[in-house]
Amino acid sequence: MPFVGRGTLNVPLGLPGTIYVLVPATKQETTFEFTQETKDGIPLRFKGIIIYRITNPVAAARFFDFSPVHGVVQVAQINTLLTHICLGELRDAVSHMSMLECIEQRKTTLSEVAASALQTTIHTAEGQSDDWGLELEVAQVAQVFIVDVQLRQQLEAEVRNEIRLKSDQSNILTQEEVKLAQLTSDGRVQEKKLASDKDNLRRQEDLELAQLARQRRMQTENLESERQALQLEQEKFDLQLEIEQERAKSETPVRLLKIEKESQVLREELELRKLQNQIREFEVQRELLLERARQELRREILPLEQAPEMVEAASKVLQGANLSIYGENNQLLTQLAPLFELLTRAVRQATPPPAAPPA
Repeated sequence: MPFVGRGTLNVPLGLPGTIYVLVPATKQETTFEFTQETKDGIPLRFKGIIIYRITNPVAAARFFDFSPVHGVVQVAQINTLLTHICLGELRDAVSHMSMLECIEQRKTTLSEVAASALQTTIHTAEGQSDDWGLELEVAQVAQVFIVDVQLRQQLEAEVRNEIRLKSDQSNILTQEEVKLAQLTSDGRVQEKKLASDKDNLRRQEDLELAQLARQRRMQTENLESERQALQLEQEKFDLQLEIEQERAKSETPVRLLKIEKESQVLREELELRKLQNQIREFEVQRELLLERARQELRREILPLEQAPEMVEAASKVLQGANLSIYGENNQLLTQLAPLFELLTRAVRQATPPPAAPPA
């Protein structure tokens, strides 16, 4: 049985007593490099790497010589074979590709060509004895170089410009995608906001409905309380009314008697006022009669008081006059006649009649 010791496998090569060889069990790495013209006539230099591991040391020992040289196990034969396989397939593939295709597809198409060629070579169908006992892990074209310096600089400038253009386009596309994503995000945010607003509105409506229901319930309870309070007030009012009616019934005779007495007092006061008014009327009439009597007396006394003065004034007017009146139709006599009549009437009025002799 093989066994592992310090990264190697001891593999018997024959019957007991034969020579044992050391087979490395660690990963092995080899590189390759070649120059090849593309189909558009541009020489390119390619560099790549192969990583593998020996998984079946018995099969590998049958195909390769692992005898030590100066104490070191040799795997150069395996590296050389794998490198030649890759170079042959890659040269054929590069000759059918353009420069840009080789540069752009070095890690895809070219690496797949190398890996496929190696897998086909080192593995066979199950049950056959020509399997190499290797497990390929990496077969990749890592770098591509342009051999011509001027062409490389020109192409590199073009590639840089194209890369820059693609980068700008990518940036533009990225910005557009970012904007679209932002718009989409904004739309989602708006949708979420609308949904949240709807939920809030729904909750608010439910809350308002609950508040309205509670208010209606409270109003109903308040109305019921008010109705009960009104009913109590009505009962209280009816009771007070009955009490007042009973009180009125009991107090009616007393009130009637009191009203009758008050009516009698009012009637007596009315009679008294009537008498007082009559007395006032009598007093007013008496005052009027007295005033009238005073005026009559004054009118009677006035001529007596003025008669001497009138006589004296008339005597002064005729004093010293020598009047001679001739004829009946004399004009002077006609003018003085009213004056004499007035004097005569005044003297008569002023002179009291002679007192009658006592009987």
